[in-house]
Amino acid sequence: MNFKFFSIAALVAASASPVFAQFSCKMGFTSGGNYSTLRSDLFQTLSGRANATAGFTVRFGFGESVELNTDILYVQKGATAKVVQFRPEKAPCPGSYNFFYNSFEAGLTGGFRPVKSIPVYLQAGAFMGAHYHNLDRSHDEFYLGDYQDINKAIEAADLNEAFTGIDYGAVLGVGIGGGKFRFSARYYPGLRNLNRNRDFVDTSARITSNSCRAALTYYFR
Repeated sequence: MNFKFFSIAALVAASASPVFAQFSCKMGFTSGGNYSTLRSDLFQTLSGRANATAGFTVRFGFGESVELNTDILYVQKGATAKVVQFRPEKAPCPGSYNFFYNSFEAGLTGGFRPVKSIPVYLQAGAFMGAHYHNLDRSHDEFYLGDYQDINKAIEAADLNEAFTGIDYGAVLGVGIGGGKFRFSARYYPGLRNLNRNRDFVDTSARITSNSCRAALTYYFR
């Protein structure tokens, strides 16, 4: 029994040794730009939010064709939503309201290099973010949800709590470059219903995040 066990263990170690012989680990600083939007059943999005992002990246390489990346980034997200003001005996007056929030994101992506002579990696993975909203209780005269009937509408400020708590989703992208520099372009579709971050409300309506990100990573070694 022991002989069989050690034989199998030796075979596995021998098979894996070429991979681990080419194992590498790099740490670096990442910075770039992020454009985020929001999709929801409760409001119409007028525009997204463009802002900077920065953080740290660790890359684990397994030979020349396979990699694993972990990122911890600070990101500012949000979007501008369509709102209205209801006025007595007048038509609703359209306006806008900014849902801005901050996020600390942890991402895990795997990369595959289809052509060894070209330093391009196809990437896929997942992210999780901890959100902190920029609470703004002013402008309580702005409504959304129903742009015609105030009895069915929701105060825009009441949705601020949606942008605090946990978010998660997928990551799809491409990484270009080797050596000390790596450029990446990624798409982050949020999968969690952020409306569930609100207490004591009907959470059947959805609010989801959506981001496109371009960043440059400088590896320390």
